[in-house]
Amino acid sequence: MKTFYILRHAKAEPSNSTIEDIDRNLAVRGREACETVGKYMKAKQYAPEFVLCSSANRTRETFELVMKAARLTPAHEFAKSIYMATADEILHQLHAADDNFKSLMVVGHNPGMHHLALIMAQPMSSSLHATLELKYPTAALTVLRFADHYWKDILPGSGELLDFMTPAD
Repeated sequence: MKTFYILRHAKAEPSNSTIEDIDRNLAVRGREACETVGKYMKAKQYAPEFVLCSSANRTRETFELVMKAARLTPAHEFAKSIYMATADEILHQLHAADDNFKSLMVVGHNPGMHHLALIMAQPMSSSLHATLELKYPTAALTVLRFADHYWKDILPGSGELLDFMTPAD
C-alpha cells in the first residue's frame, strides 16, 4: 500500500512587476492556512515520509509551516521541476520515487495539483469526490491510497480518495 498526499501551496502575496513569480512569498492568510492544514494532518495522523516540493518561495514556505504545525520532519527535496508542473510531469516523478517510502507528498501549484488529484482518484460518485471536482483552492490537501507496492505501478484512476480538505472546511 502507498499513500500519496497532494498539497497546493497556501495563499501567496499578489503578483507584481517588481518580483518574479517564483519568488513570491505567502500572504498572512496563507501562513494561517498552513497552521490549519498542519494541525489537521496531525489530528488525522497523516505523515508523509518524503516530500517533493516546488522550489518556489510560496511552496517552500507552505511545506515548512505545514510540517512545523504537524510536528513532522520528513525527508524532502525542493525541485524546480515541480514549479508549475503538469499532472503528467508530476506523475512521471512519482513513478521514479524510492519504493522504500510508503507515503509521499507533493507540494505544488495549480492547475497541476488539481488535475493530478482528479486523474489519480478512482472515479466515484461521492460528496467528497464531487467537492474535489469543483475547485482546488490554496492550501487544499488530497489524500489518496493505492493498493500498489511500487510507485512505478501506480496508474491514474487507481487511487482511493481518503480525504480532501481545505482550510475553509
